[in-house]
Amino acid sequence: MLRHLLHIIWNERNANLLIGLELLVVSLSLVYLADFAVTKGYIYTRPMGLNIDNVAYIRLKSLWPRHPRYRANDTTDWRDKIPALLQRIENHPAVEAVCYGRCAFPYQGNSETLSLFYQEKEAEDLFFRTISPSFVDVFRLESTFSTREELKQALAEQYYIPSTGAASLFQITPKELLDQKMACQPYRDKVEFTVKEMVNEVRMNEISLERPSVFAYSAAKLDYFLENYPNALMYGFRLKDGAQITPHELYLEMKDQLQAGNWICEDFVPMSEMKEQRQQDFFNELKLNALYMSFLFLSIFLGVVGTFWYRAQQRRSQIGVRVSMGATPRQVLGLYLCEGLLLLLCTLPFTVVGYGVLASYGILSDGAVHFIARAPLAFLLAYGVLACLILLAIWIPTRLVVRVSPS
Repeated sequence: MLRHLLHIIWNERNANLLIGLELLVVSLSLVYLADFAVTKGYIYTRPMGLNIDNVAYIRLKSLWPRHPRYRANDTTDWRDKIPALLQRIENHPAVEAVCYGRCAFPYQGNSETLSLFYQEKEAEDLFFRTISPSFVDVFRLESTFSTREELKQALAEQYYIPSTGAASLFQITPKELLDQKMACQPYRDKVEFTVKEMVNEVRMNEISLERPSVFAYSAAKLDYFLENYPNALMYGFRLKDGAQITPHELYLEMKDQLQAGNWICEDFVPMSEMKEQRQQDFFNELKLNALYMSFLFLSIFLGVVGTFWYRAQQRRSQIGVRVSMGATPRQVLGLYLCEGLLLLLCTLPFTVVGYGVLASYGILSDGAVHFIARAPLAFLLAYGVLACLILLAIWIPTRLVVRVSPS
């Protein structure tokens, strides 16, 4: 049967060349769309490395002198105000832990970078996340080789904690990096440290890939911000598992206690709401792209159906001859369905070349995303959809034609 199909395709090569060109353009377009969908899905389903369930963000603000609750004669040391306020929250029976940090909370958008040094090699632009040790409990930060308590202890002793991705920057495994001497340069001075702990890779949101980072607890740095720029830090807490209270209900209950000096809590915002707010633009853009893709998909479908409908009408006499020679309508229909799939298969090598060209020029979405199954999944999805379209486009008109009288 395959030899017969190839013979038919060769005999009608002029018409098949035009159909093949159309299928090539359509397949390349669908592969591009499928690659976009595959990469976005891959990024979104990557592990976060942080757990935001039952976690809320504490929104603080300083009072202006004309505010009714402003305390003109307050002499409390600024460094004591915010910790005292956080301690009141942590003392509530429903609260498990409270933490604060800089450039470390998910969905907050700010970032600091540093350079990392190992055996005369340098890696640049790692994320630098300054956190309090309780950050480990609030966000369930996972140590790669030890327990959460040991990770907290290492932070409390002010060790720098790199993520596992830092090891790959120096072409070694995370286990080989453990207990090794390294240095980093978060600011002007280079700091040497021993790698006592490592953490699994962390992402700040679902729409971007993980990036190597270094976690550290710097009491001096955090005290500096608490004293001079409290709003430069972020604050959060975790409710205990099974707590029968929401963050907003907890805020209403504690509202009168949430003032320290001339600083007050405006609200407790669940991290899930923060996630929606910060990623709303991305999802709006995604919905708009989905609308464009739907329109393009409909245009492709109508074009393919129209092409094969016209082809079926041109073959009415040929179909009549086959039926008069004893072929059943089902056999004729199966023959032309197989021919359509074979024509599609002939476009595959050219589509692979086109995909490579798009990738080399950086046209494909998220060129930094690399995983083995990316291209196979994109081709499988695109050609699976196009095969269904071709089968439907051939089946609809040919099903009607094969029912005519052979004469």
